[in-house]
Amino acid sequence: MAKSIPKIAYRETVALDIEVISFHQVRERLQQIKDHDPYAPHKIQFYLILVITKGAYTHYLDFKQYTLKPGSVLFVAKEQVQHFTRALANTEGYAVILNHQYLENNYLGSKTLHLNRLYNYHLESPVIHQDQMIEDSLLPLADELHKEYYLQDSFGKAEVLQSLLHAFLIKAERVKDQNASSSVSPQWLTHFTSFTLLLHNQYTSTRNAQDYAKSLYISYKLLNDVVKALTHKTAKAFIDDFVCMEIKRFLISTSLSIKEISFKTGFDEPANMIKFFKKTTEFTPAQFRKANAYS
Repeated sequence: MAKSIPKIAYRETVALDIEVISFHQVRERLQQIKDHDPYAPHKIQFYLILVITKGAYTHYLDFKQYTLKPGSVLFVAKEQVQHFTRALANTEGYAVILNHQYLENNYLGSKTLHLNRLYNYHLESPVIHQDQMIEDSLLPLADELHKEYYLQDSFGKAEVLQSLLHAFLIKAERVKDQNASSSVSPQWLTHFTSFTLLLHNQYTSTRNAQDYAKSLYISYKLLNDVVKALTHKTAKAFIDDFVCMEIKRFLISTSLSIKEISFKTGFDEPANMIKFFKKTTEFTPAQFRKANAYS
């Protein structure tokens, strides 16, 4: 197990912000990797979309196995812990790889268009299955993305790819919205998205929900109401679960000591982190690491 979890960056050799490759190409690329094991947990520094066109495939993402079938689409966010599985050898489909800055600037951080449910793994399942699409499908757009990416005529290629991706993402967001278990105002969804982004950047400094409400210029009551409406948890419970997930990622993906992980996740003393983790998960960090060890 690596001392530090491998962080896989967007390929600098890609001139566009969007890369679209077949699963056959994915398998070839995985065989060429020398600096980490793609079949062992690692973090990605970009956004990934896996589209299944034939066969069944199971992908590992944040301590869960997601089984995909034809028509299924899996959305993997930047910083999530994931890895490929050997079932990829018997599956066909596409991998859409997105530069994190492009997606964040144009969609996740946009003031005019928000993807509040898509890529929000705190709120939604990362998977869309074909039966959720009813009479629609994301497969034709995935086919067009792949064809356009390899089209020899480069005139307007970036613009066409962006247009196709735009339609793909909006359709996916629409499916998420139609299948959402909770119905809230767009403004509340925006508050929640802003909260989770802030939490990601500041959880090592504070786990106090009132601090986040102040930073967002909203009342603590409103923040708590938003989080409860969307997750059925209080803001404090959500923050605790978020921090536990970060601790789990360190435990499963590195050989850092409990002491080192406690400092990296914002605890002054290892004993405080162990007590916090056990209270939230019912496992000590050592027990969790042993039970989830990758072999």
